Amino acid sequence: MSEIHRRQFIKSGLLAGGAALGLTSWARAFGPILGVQRKKLEMTIIRRQPDVAPDRLGFSEKGLANLTQVFEDMLREGLHPGAQLAVYRDGELAISLAGGVAAPGGNPVTETTLFQIRSVTKALTALVMLTLYDRGRFSFEDPVIKYWPEFGQNGKEAITIAQIMSHRAGIPDGPQISTAQMADRKAVAAAVEAMKPIWTPGAANGYHAATYGWVLDELVFRLTGANVADFLKKEILEPLGFKDVFLGLPQEEFPRMAKMTVETGVRGRQDLRARFSDFMNTYQAVSLPLAWVCGVATAEGLANVMNLLAFEGTFGLKKFFSKQTQELAGKPTNKAGEMDRLLLWPVRWGLGFILGDTPDIYGTPPHPKALGHAGGGAGVAWGDPERRLAVAFNCNRMLGGTEVWERYRRIGDGIYAALK
Repeated sequence: MSEIHRRQFIKSGLLAGGAALGLTSWARAFGPILGVQRKKLEMTIIRRQPDVAPDRLGFSEKGLANLTQVFEDMLREGLHPGAQLAVYRDGELAISLAGGVAAPGGNPVTETTLFQIRSVTKALTALVMLTLYDRGRFSFEDPVIKYWPEFGQNGKEAITIAQIMSHRAGIPDGPQISTAQMADRKAVAAAVEAMKPIWTPGAANGYHAATYGWVLDELVFRLTGANVADFLKKEILEPLGFKDVFLGLPQEEFPRMAKMTVETGVRGRQDLRARFSDFMNTYQAVSLPLAWVCGVATAEGLANVMNLLAFEGTFGLKKFFSKQTQELAGKPTNKAGEMDRLLLWPVRWGLGFILGDTPDIYGTPPHPKALGHAGGGAGVAWGDPERRLAVAFNCNRMLGGTEVWERYRRIGDGIYAALK
């Protein structure tokens, strides 16, 4: 790779560690009444890119400048206190951006700041499943009870691994696991075994926010003797030399992790979700190897992992799964435009991944071969083998409504528009 240049741009304007509180609009509305002074603060945007990235990697310089402006605009608008963006093309870093703060009033974000990736973790778990499938350890159409007999209770006997991975198993809510029990694999397994589907398995998609990870982690343990976190580290991350991607964060890395803020409206409407988000800001939480939510990474590290999808299972001269296996994972399990029962959005699900013809997720569709995942408030990551493109966008504010989809779309549109 050619030399990577790191440049800092000091931007003056309305940005705050409190940008996550909507400082600009808040001060404009109430400042005259409360005597609040709108203070001009400085923003640092760090931009890293190879000196020949635009030409050799197929980007336009103007397009990358526009993408940088989109990134900065989102920070100034208060969509999140801090963020990172990393884009790889043909396996090389094309551009890396970092800016804002790790928490309101906190340290500036750099390219080495760790972010919680929340449900983007599910894509990492899916990579583990694809690797095991390619090794012949299971078939996606196998019933879960083939490897976990105790799972087959209360109408779950026929649920397949594919139905778990495509959020079609009918067990989207729960089980209710206390924070004290989350590290107890046997207690979690017993709680999952007691669950009862709330719709006929296979009849519809509905986001299995937690059970996706609980079930797959137990399956991986029964197949290999290791949980998803250990398999990911030893069989994928370490062989490739990937750094700054963790599932189960070491204590010494915790000080450089950004904290997640929660939009006021979300805290008012979804108190349980907000309180769980607050828990996730603690070391107790992110030290857990939860295969559905506890990933922590830099954007550069996470995007590098997405190169496995950009190169269809073979990267760094190492093969983890075949092109055919990735194509199987990218086959839609529901109809275009069909609403996810939990997310209330027309998510197009494959096996463990959100597909590229989902509205807004990786920019304006179609990106028919793109595979990845989003995380509640924490950003989005994907790989696109047609463009040999790998992307990770990290941020630290949980939004409600359709704002989160708009955030994804703006990033994705900016990236694809920068390609020649």
